Amino acid sequence: MASYPPVTPENGATFTSIIHKSSYPFIRTARHEGHHILITGGTRGIGKSIALSFARAGAKAIAIADISESFGQLANDILTAAKEEGHEPTQVVLTKLDVTNEESVRKCADAIKNEFKGKLDILVNNAGFMTPALPVTESDSSNWWRTMEVNLKGVYLMSKYFIPLLLSVPGGPRTMININSVAAHNLRPMASAYGTSKFAVLKLTEFLMVEAGNKGLLAYSVHPGAVLTELAEKGMPPETLSGLNDNVDLPGDTVTWLSSERREWLAGRYISCTWDMKELLKRKSEIIKGDKLKVRLVV
Repeated sequence: MASYPPVTPENGATFTSIIHKSSYPFIRTARHEGHHILITGGTRGIGKSIALSFARAGAKAIAIADISESFGQLANDILTAAKEEGHEPTQVVLTKLDVTNEESVRKCADAIKNEFKGKLDILVNNAGFMTPALPVTESDSSNWWRTMEVNLKGVYLMSKYFIPLLLSVPGGPRTMININSVAAHNLRPMASAYGTSKFAVLKLTEFLMVEAGNKGLLAYSVHPGAVLTELAEKGMPPETLSGLNDNVDLPGDTVTWLSSERREWLAGRYISCTWDMKELLKRKSEIIKGDKLKVRLVV
């Protein structure tokens, strides 16, 4: 029997001619003075890197919402990052959040609205979950579905309760970054739960633009790069881990750069942090004309 898929699907890994593995000067120019930021799953790894990058860019307030509550020295790290760049002390809010629980998300929205005095400029949906690498027939059904709960339902609930807050700030960035993955485009054994959940978030991100783009929302699906995180170590096959050698500062600085300016033409699309952002901007006309960087049916 022929192997599947007959044609390897495009994953956009080399969309730009220059591919980055760590941060670079062009994306370290972001400015976020006066901005209020919320990051889910931000106590370590990619989420923490994003928080520190926003602090270095001068964000006025940064909230970290995480299920673990293992905040440790995170607040001090954020304050230090801001101070080292000559900024005023950042308001830091640390709060417990289960993105799969609607009441928890609702309470978090109320708390952030109160702490930030009704102002939220940028939401980064970074919380994620990955099952151990197993075929569907050998997988644990609870673990498989937990991936959907965190990665898809979590983005849905955060959208439901936080988009109104984002849109309530006239003239603000009104930006949502959904941390996605190249796994949304790849087809490989033992990755059905994670890949399916991330594929669904691509489409959900577009639906959010359909519903709220005309009100000012900008939503993006962003692949952080091949970063060796605790999540990856637990969920990916051991033989694949050596390929996860991108620096965690790459997604941190890319997300901060992407959300520093409103680019309506780019919203709703899939973006990889490994791409060269200067080249990406130069290809604006090509991307718009071809409606590129979206998942579509080929007929």
